[in-house]
Amino acid sequence: MTERPGPDERRHVRSDSQRQDDLDWLYDSTARPAQSPRPRVTTEPYADDSASGQQAARIGRTSAGDRSGRREAQGNQARSGAQPGYRGTSGARSAGSRPSEARQSASRAGHADARNTAGRPPAARDPRDRAGDAARTSPRPRKRRGRRALRLLRLVVILLVAWLAWLIGVPLYAAGHMQTVDESQSTDRPSTQPGTAVLLVGTDSREGLSEAEREELGTGDAAGSRADTIMLLYRPISGPSVLVSLPRDSYVSIPGYGQGKLNASYAYGGPALLTETVELATGVQLDGYLEIGFGGFASVVDAVGGVDVCLDAPMQDEYANIDLPAGCQTLDGANALGYVRQRYQDPEGDIGRAKRQREVMGQVASKVASPATVLNPFRYWRINMAAKDMLTRGDETGTGDLIGAARALIDVSSGDGLSLVVPISDPAGVTDDGQSVVVWNHDDALAMFDEISQGDTSQLSRFAS
Repeated sequence: MTERPGPDERRHVRSDSQRQDDLDWLYDSTARPAQSPRPRVTTEPYADDSASGQQAARIGRTSAGDRSGRREAQGNQARSGAQPGYRGTSGARSAGSRPSEARQSASRAGHADARNTAGRPPAARDPRDRAGDAARTSPRPRKRRGRRALRLLRLVVILLVAWLAWLIGVPLYAAGHMQTVDESQSTDRPSTQPGTAVLLVGTDSREGLSEAEREELGTGDAAGSRADTIMLLYRPISGPSVLVSLPRDSYVSIPGYGQGKLNASYAYGGPALLTETVELATGVQLDGYLEIGFGGFASVVDAVGGVDVCLDAPMQDEYANIDLPAGCQTLDGANALGYVRQRYQDPEGDIGRAKRQREVMGQVASKVASPATVLNPFRYWRINMAAKDMLTRGDETGTGDLIGAARALIDVSSGDGLSLVVPISDPAGVTDDGQSVVVWNHDDALAMFDEISQGDTSQLSRFAS
């Protein structure tokens, strides 16, 4: 009868691998299911070496299977996203487990790890998960900024359209409410030319002026109306615009009246006869007519804030009601009117006066088109309403003709156009009946107006004086 080994002998027969398996089982016990029994370790004594070898083989197979199961469980754990090395979640290191048991344990560990991960504080979670949560839960400022930018763009477009409508609509309103005069034309007219040609006329009309205004402007009490300033304004399709002064004392042929001063045609037949006389003398067909009186001229100058002039010597002329010191100064409407009317103390006479008229007209046009006027709706309205009240247009002058004339004046005032006087051969000519007249240089004047009638102003600078 074989005796049972004592306690010391049983401890002696337990191998290191068995003790390691016990330790693994102990530390991994939280991941094992409650019904999973502890691996059975045989403590029976061995009768012989053969039994001992079989026991060792069983222990080796158990250890090898356990290690294989652990490796497989770790692989499954890595694929399922479990945290490696997190004690109590892997469930892979079970002493004596078979590979299938290791896979089941790893699967259960993966579910447990997912539950544990969801319960952990944000700092313990994967940063990529936190970034995804932030992207899903946080607002999208870029879209809001895009919507704000779109609304701002729409507002800018609306304001721009409204501003352009204002810039175009106010002059159209003013032009539509101007006074008109008859500018009926004869049937025998020159051929039309490209571009726009408008006759600008300043008269000495006192109509509408009170006694106090007549005294302030020094216009006197003369009745009727005479053409004091006559200028041809032409804007071609291409090339520089040109403003040509036609001295009022120019000696020309007046239809139905023979030879006489140019402004006499206005006295004989008003704007219509003056227009016909200019077309006959120049060979240029006029597209429009624009007239301004004394009071209107002064009002327009005041509306733009005055004009700046520089005098080399004092200017005094009682007929023009002007008394200005030498030097640079800003003239109001009344003084500007005297400045363009004065001629008796000018050595160039009517030619010098025509130069000053173009100077003031250019400044007025420049100020009307300046940003200070265009960007200020109150100033812009005031200037256009002053023009409406003080200007008179021909009844056949369209809005397009007025716009063309305005653009031509802006070109000339900005230096992109030409400011000329008709070529003169004798500024102090005398007629057979003793009249003092201005005699044109026939050949040069014919060449100038012929180029204008053809729409070519590229070579007109040679007539500048």
